[in-house]
Amino acid sequence: MQKKTRGFTLVELMIVVAIIGIISAIALPLYNDYINTSREGALITSMSTIEVFQEDLFMRTGAYGAGTWEQGVDTSLFDNTGWSPRSDKVKYVAALVGTTAYTVTATDATGYVACRQFPGGALCP
Repeated sequence: MQKKTRGFTLVELMIVVAIIGIISAIALPLYNDYINTSREGALITSMSTIEVFQEDLFMRTGAYGAGTWEQGVDTSLFDNTGWSPRSDKVKYVAALVGTTAYTVTATDATGYVACRQFPGGALCP
């Protein structure tokens, strides 16, 4: 009489490990893209708010403001435009491009950088 054993063979376990590896190789880059897209969206929302304050400043004074906003370091962007962000973990830099445009660069705590040129919100050149 033979005793029937239960369990998985080594080949079956290797197939499962290979399938998990393939799925993770596909899913991880997609997840990273999703995270970067959400970071960029949050930064662009803040930069669009800066645009409102810049346009108000331009209507009042005829010029855009430049400066930096970083929690506890520099608030010259607030001094120039009156804008203050919701998050204190992002550094914003507004730089003039001639007299009719400016760029805003935002760097979050993880080092992700987004840059837009205003008015209009186009990608920085």
